[in-house]
Amino acid sequence: MKLGIIPYQKEDFEITDGQQRPNFQEYQSTYGGFNKPIDTPLNKRHFTYAPCAPMTLFTELGYFNTEYPFDKPGFNTMDRSDGLSMICNGNDTVGVMESMGWRTGRCDICIKEGTSYWEVEIVKGGSTIDEDSVNDPIRMKEAIDNSPHLRLGVSRRETSLEAPVGFDLYGYGVRDQAMESVHGGELMKKIVTDKKLKQGDTIGFLLTLPDGEKQIQQAKDYTLRRLQELIKNESLNPEHTGENDHVTMGPQRKKVRNSKYSLNEFQKELLRDIDYSDIVRDQIAIRYKGQLLYEATDYIKTTKPEYFSADHKNQEDYYSLKGSSLKIFVNGECLGNAFEDLNPFLPPFSELQYNEKFYYNYWKNGGSSDVTIRNHNSGINNDDMELKKEPSVVNELRNDTSNSKMDRKQILRNKYVNNNRLGYYPTVSCFNGGEAKIITVKSELKYLEQAQATTSDSIKTLDVLFNEQIADDIVLDIIDEVEEEFKKSTKS
Repeated sequence: MKLGIIPYQKEDFEITDGQQRPNFQEYQSTYGGFNKPIDTPLNKRHFTYAPCAPMTLFTELGYFNTEYPFDKPGFNTMDRSDGLSMICNGNDTVGVMESMGWRTGRCDICIKEGTSYWEVEIVKGGSTIDEDSVNDPIRMKEAIDNSPHLRLGVSRRETSLEAPVGFDLYGYGVRDQAMESVHGGELMKKIVTDKKLKQGDTIGFLLTLPDGEKQIQQAKDYTLRRLQELIKNESLNPEHTGENDHVTMGPQRKKVRNSKYSLNEFQKELLRDIDYSDIVRDQIAIRYKGQLLYEATDYIKTTKPEYFSADHKNQEDYYSLKGSSLKIFVNGECLGNAFEDLNPFLPPFSELQYNEKFYYNYWKNGGSSDVTIRNHNSGINNDDMELKKEPSVVNELRNDTSNSKMDRKQILRNKYVNNNRLGYYPTVSCFNGGEAKIITVKSELKYLEQAQATTSDSIKTLDVLFNEQIADDIVLDIIDEVEEEFKKSTKS
């Protein structure tokens, strides 16, 4: 196997009678009928984990992706808050103990495009407002704080799992208390209904996203806009780009030289290097407390100074996925769109955890400049550039993209990549004893017909998407292995 790949152990191939692999070593009981696996890492601190298994036919990578042997897709046991418990012998129901604050869990399935439908059943939660407390704010607050609650919706990889979905800009949530839409920690709208959610109610979600080609074109347009802003910053602040010898202010006075390999140029090179059609999975097989897992870096929350103009005075409008929406149903009754025009997620809208200082220094000092670099035009053509209004910027961008074989430094690793897990995930947040069950299998959905009647698009259920996701992983495992074997053959 490739140097650095962990060696096989005898236990990796031994299967106990009646036990499937991979499996959890041990469960810890939390409260009535709920537990959680122990000695299992959770997705946090910008790292993700997934089960893997040995594959002796893979002479370079040695391992392949696999899944835990649950009966159906449900909540991801590693993609949840540590305080969130799961139903015993299952993955479809989650909850928290009483007196515990908001804890969040995400589903296994990543939704990337098209129209999808799933349902969530309220096990414990719903509205607690009664006629006596409507006109008494103090009693209303006490009733809300001392009762179980849920927040249901969708989220991206970057969202925090220690807060309710909708708390940040990477999630969209609906409150069970008053059927209010929450995004970025702000109330977006109140869904018009005279119904109060209660135990046993079923909430249906119909998520519509534009097709992948439209999303890629939007990402290309944003990449071009980012390059334009970087070039404008160079013209407005040449002392920060290294274009001219410049003496810095402060106690450490030194000259900034070698503008060809400035940090600003490195940022431009990262954007030029984006390959929208490629899937890059930098995952490493590890052995953790007797379990074989893949470890990989996750996507991070980012500040977005590029959404401001070059002089940082005027804020630019954020891009959105035109035509996207999240429609809500209660017991089969359509209540309309809770959210519209969701935020995009393809690179460069999403960024992986990235040691920028390290990779910049490699690019500047150690990167090989005599290798053949692939075309760095990011899929941007001259027609795209004609949309820009400033001739100087257009000319420079055209020069950047026309010279595909420039003497450019090699980028060791890019933060603007798609690892096949970019999209929106069905998400549930629980509070103070709240419990919810997600329904992913088509045959178990109660109101799929009512949802289909509201759209002309073909609806995919989560079990279908999960099978497609597994098939993608199988194909990508084979492609990754073939690529590694090809690299080895070309070096020998």
